[in-house]
Amino acid sequence: MISHKLVAVGDTVFFTFKNTYFSAKILAGGLIGECYMNRNGRLERILKSVTAFGSLTAWTEAALQDVLEEYYTRYSSWKRVSHKESKRSMGELREQCKLLSKKRKREDETVELYKEIYRLQQTVVDMKQHIELWESGNPPKDKKWESVISIRPKIKRNKEEDPSKLRIQYIAMGVPRNIDLELYNILGL
Repeated sequence: MISHKLVAVGDTVFFTFKNTYFSAKILAGGLIGECYMNRNGRLERILKSVTAFGSLTAWTEAALQDVLEEYYTRYSSWKRVSHKESKRSMGELREQCKLLSKKRKREDETVELYKEIYRLQQTVVDMKQHIELWESGNPPKDKKWESVISIRPKIKRNKEEDPSKLRIQYIAMGVPRNIDLELYNILGL
């Protein structure tokens, strides 16, 4: 995710469990460290004995088990942990990262593309609501939208374009080339 610039070193990830807010920083190499807990308005550094965690699951399990003593919890880290800067779940960012990755199967890609399309549609709906508030005389708070488009379709191109296709395209655009000027004049364009 860091190499695709979906997250950056120094960004914050967070989750909430039973009215307790947990946060941590993304460190170099994708590690998670500098962990904090906020309960009842009190911010406290936690998990100091661990330098860094290698995964979201390791971090959330340590926070739940070692700090809250919750041992029998099924907790999906990818769904529940969010990235503060993009306001998106880590699961959404992981799916977007899969789209950017070179190793992907065609059937897996289809679902991911539809999810990305849906996310973009929701962003447009949010933007329209923002504009409507503005137009109704209720200036909304400033907001920044994530505009990263991760869909990069592969377009097959022939090594050489068909010369007749190019000629027709130039004529249709109204900019015939020297060879087509006579034809252009005959057609009365």
